[in-house]
Parts: sequence; structure tokens; C-alpha cells
Amino acid sequence: MKLKYKKLIIVISIGALLLSFLILTLIPTGGESSNPIQDAALPKCTDENVINLINSYFQAKRDVNMEMMEPLVSDINQIDQEKLITQAEYVEDYRNIVCYSLKNEENGALRVYIRYDMKLKNIETLAPCLSGVYVTVGSDGKNLIYLSALEEHEEEFILAADKNSHVVELQEEVANKLQEAINADEVFKQLYQKMDQEIAASASQNEQPAEDPTPAPDPNAANQPAADPNAAGQPTADPNAAGQPAPDPNAANPPAADPNAAPAQ
Repeated sequence: MKLKYKKLIIVISIGALLLSFLILTLIPTGGESSNPIQDAALPKCTDENVINLINSYFQAKRDVNMEMMEPLVSDINQIDQEKLITQAEYVEDYRNIVCYSLKNEENGALRVYIRYDMKLKNIETLAPCLSGVYVTVGSDGKNLIYLSALEEHEEEFILAADKNSHVVELQEEVANKLQEAINADEVFKQLYQKMDQEIAASASQNEQPAEDPTPAPDPNAANQPAADPNAAGQPTADPNAAGQPAPDPNAANPPAADPNAAPAQ
């Protein structure tokens, strides 16, 4: 039975503890039953097709190029263009992108965790970020970032993957490095917080009435990071965040895609 989600975009920035648009909220759906994926190794992704997909996604996100974005995701309607526009006013580039992945042995899909640095305009200090996305294979045989409804086994896989011990360690590492950057550079801190506030305001303005008051797990979100002592306010769940392993779409404060999150956005 397919589980429908109101907000599926993946682009979270676990590193973005201040970016509500990059924050993801996971709702556990059961007990703490053991799952082998939680203890599996977290290797760097070496699949060139997946790496090219992620790089293209971040390029489209940076340039707010919806035409380029559309073939990269399963549902372009899940990408909030207004959020991308707001973020693009602050973000100059996404650098040092490294992908890690866990495989869903049942269908071959991948939970991909993207470690990267966000370069804000006119600021040399980089913002460490972590995003989580769910990558599947489309009908044309090409990889794409999945933003649509999940099967129950896929939801269970994503929830288990985001609890992987290595993913949790990566989340903590990115969150700590972001905090160090915030503490070391007051100008960076102020611009980062301003971006967070404007993205949150943009999300609030574009929010549609919920059909179901109970949010469902975001397939592109990782575990929610701890609250940032420098955050201007309580972050809201990002429809574009990934396991906020951690804020486009879309994840990773998160760990945005935002299946954002984000994206992810």
C-alpha cells in the first residue's frame, strides 16, 4: 500500500541548523526493532550516474533552473521555486560535494547522503551542510531523486538508514563544524540567520492548508539535529529537507530536498 506524503521534497541541510527550509522532521513509525542497515558501513558513492545526478541537482538549485531540475526529480511540482529564489539571493555556490550511500536491497534504490559546503555571497566562511535524498531508477532507466509516494518497505528502509550509526556520526560532525563557523565569524552568523529567517517566512507564506494534520515521515529527511543555540527561533519542518541527516528542496540542520530536505531542495 502506498503511503502518500504532503511534503516530500528533499534537500535538507543537517549542517544548516539555522535554516528551517533545510530542516527535516522524522516521525518514527514503530518500535526500536533492530535493522541490519542501522549498523552497515557507509561507503562513499562511486556510481558516476548518481554523482552526476547530485551535482546537476545542486547546479539547478543554485541557478534556480526549473527546466534543468525537472528531469532530475520524480515530481517537479514538489519543488518550491520561491524557496529556491529566496535561497539563491544568499547562496553563491555549493562546494566540496561528497556523496555517501546505503542501498535498499529490496529494490536497489539508494539513500544518498550529501556532504557539502555552502558558500554565501561575499562571505569567505563556508557553511558545512548535510542533505539526504532517495535515489531510484525512472522508467527511462536513469537515476532520479524520488519525491513521490513511498511503499511501506521504502519508508521503513529510509527510517532505518537515517538511524545508521555512521550517518548519525556524520550529522554530529557537520553540526559541530557549522557551530564552529558560526562562533568564529560574526558576519557569517548574521547573514546565515537572516537567510534562515527569510526562507522560513517564504515557506510560511506559501504553506497550503494541510489535508492531514499529522505529518508523515519525509523520505528525504534524516534524523533531526539538536537545536542551534544561535537560531533566531524554533525551526519548522522543512518540506524540502532530507533526513536531516540535514534544510534545499529536498536535508540533513538536518540531516533539507530537498524523497529535500530539500532539495531536496
